[in-house]
Amino acid sequence: MHTHLSDFPSEHQLPIFPLDLVLFPGGIVPLHIFEERYQMMIELCLEHQSLFGVVLIKDGEEAGEPAEPHHVGTAVEIIEVNQLEGGRLNVVTAGQYRFEILDIQQRLPYQVGRVRMPVVPDVAECNSFEPTGEEARELYQDYEALLCHLFLDWEPPEGIPHDSRDLAFQIGRRLHISLSEKQLLLETLPVDQLLTREAAVLKRENQKLRLQIAARNN
Repeated sequence: MHTHLSDFPSEHQLPIFPLDLVLFPGGIVPLHIFEERYQMMIELCLEHQSLFGVVLIKDGEEAGEPAEPHHVGTAVEIIEVNQLEGGRLNVVTAGQYRFEILDIQQRLPYQVGRVRMPVVPDVAECNSFEPTGEEARELYQDYEALLCHLFLDWEPPEGIPHDSRDLAFQIGRRLHISLSEKQLLLETLPVDQLLTREAAVLKRENQKLRLQIAARNN
């Protein structure tokens, strides 16, 4: 399946999968599908070569009654499926784009939302964020280096993007912070504002890591 952002109107319907995770575009997430309602959802997505939305749970649980999702999530593409006994599925998904839920139009057997994609900045707009992006990039490089110094088994990414949007999404994926704080970053749709918030988080986290390293060395 090959999906492009241009394949979707700004507003469209999307099946919603509330989970205890925050996913940024570009992230790869394996999911174990054991509830019949989500097995049905996956089958329909495969049949129609469509996406579904992963959204952090605001209230409720992953299994059982429909959980209330936050209003911003990430649409995912199914890139691998393994059938298991009893109809269970192991699927691997890849994050494609952020979306806002305008309203929930269907609640059973699974939720379907009317969603809106944020405006994707063009290259010129991304380049206009360069000062903000450069500060965030430097802080992020320090963050990965500090983690490598603190944890011998830490695996840094293969590279750091130069495109501001891709950089912002990679930072969001790699930050080890609470789900609520990650969700706040995900909901910061303008890329320049997202990078500004990430820079502030990175300054704080880098200071924490430096203190941990200093304490370990004493």
